Amino acid sequence: MGLKGTFQKIFIILVIIGALIGGLIAFIYYQMNNYPVIKVNGLSVSRADYKDQFKKVKDQYVMYFGVDFTTTEGKKLLSTVREEAIKGLAQWKIIENEAKRRGISVSNSEIESKYKEIEKQFSTKLQFEMALAQYGLTPSTFRKEIKKSLLSSKLIAEIGKDEKVSENEMKKYYEENKYLFENPKQYKVSIILIKDEKKAKEVAKEIKDKKISFADAAKKYSEDSSTKDKGGDLGYISSGYLPSEVEKVTFTLSLNQVSNPIKTDEGYYITTVSEIKEAYTVPYIQAKPEIEKTILNEKRSKVFTKWLEEQYKKAKIEKDFSDKDIWMNLWRKLIQFQQMFYRKDVKTPLPSTEES
Repeated sequence: MGLKGTFQKIFIILVIIGALIGGLIAFIYYQMNNYPVIKVNGLSVSRADYKDQFKKVKDQYVMYFGVDFTTTEGKKLLSTVREEAIKGLAQWKIIENEAKRRGISVSNSEIESKYKEIEKQFSTKLQFEMALAQYGLTPSTFRKEIKKSLLSSKLIAEIGKDEKVSENEMKKYYEENKYLFENPKQYKVSIILIKDEKKAKEVAKEIKDKKISFADAAKKYSEDSSTKDKGGDLGYISSGYLPSEVEKVTFTLSLNQVSNPIKTDEGYYITTVSEIKEAYTVPYIQAKPEIEKTILNEKRSKVFTKWLEEQYKKAKIEKDFSDKDIWMNLWRKLIQFQQMFYRKDVKTPLPSTEES
C-alpha cells in the first residue's frame, strides 16, 4: 500500500470520527432541549418549550409595559414572568389533552388556510414577515400559534355548547351598543397630490378644461405613491381620513366636481368625489345574527375560562429546573471543553434552563 493510500484511509477514518462526534453532539443537544422540566398531570413540557414560553412572556412585558429586565425592579419581575410562563404551558397541556380526549383536532389545511387569510391582510409577504418578527415570531412559530388558537376555539365551542342566547339579550345588546352598527357618511374620493403650487394650479385647470381625465392626470402628475397608479382612487372614505383642510373642501363638492388646489403641509391636493353613501344604522333584524354570535362567544368563553381555571387548580404540576439531568451536564461539559481552546479570555456563562 502506497503513502497516498495510507493518507486516504486516515482521511476517511478522520471524516467518520468527525461525523460520529458531530452526531453525538447533536444527539446530546437534542436530548438536553427535550428533557422534561415540567410535568402537567404526567404530560411532559420540554426544556426548549419552557425557554421559548419564558422568552415570549418576557418579550411581552418589554413590548407592552416597557420593562427593563437589566434593572433591579425589572429583575424582581422575573419570578412573575416565570410563573406566567409555567401557567401558560400548563394550561395549554390541559387544553391539548382535553381536546384529544374529546376527539377534537386541527388539520394542516385549516392552519394553512388561516395563515394565508392573515397574510393577505398585508401588501407583501415581506411586510407580513416583518410584522411577525416584531412579535418575536417566525412563519413556523406563527403556524404553531394558529394551531393553538384554532384548537382552543373548537374546545371552547364544545365545552360551551349548551349556552343559549335569548331574544331579550340580543335586543338589549343592540340598544346598548348601537354605535357599533352605525355607518358614517362615505365619499368615493380620488386625489392628486403635487408639492409645487404653480404646477398644482396648472394640472387642476387642465382637468377642468377637459384636456385630461382626473385618473390620467393622477397617473401622470400625482406625487402620492399609494394612489398614483390607481388614478388617484382612494375608495370610500369617511371623516378623519384626509387632512381636515382637504376634507372641509372635498366633502362639499358636487359629484364629479374638481376642487381647486388645497394647501396642506404635504403639498397641494386636487380632489373629486364620484359617489356618496349616506350614513345609516344597520337595523336590528339585519344585525341579529352577528349579535347572537358575539354574545354566544362571550358566554362560551366565560364557561371555558372557569373550566380551565378549575382544571389548572386541580392539576399536578411538577417542576425540575435544577439542571442536574445528565443531558444538561454533558452539554455543559462540551461547552467547557470548547472554551479550553476557543477564546479562553472570554468567560461565557454556562447554559441553564433559568437563564434570563
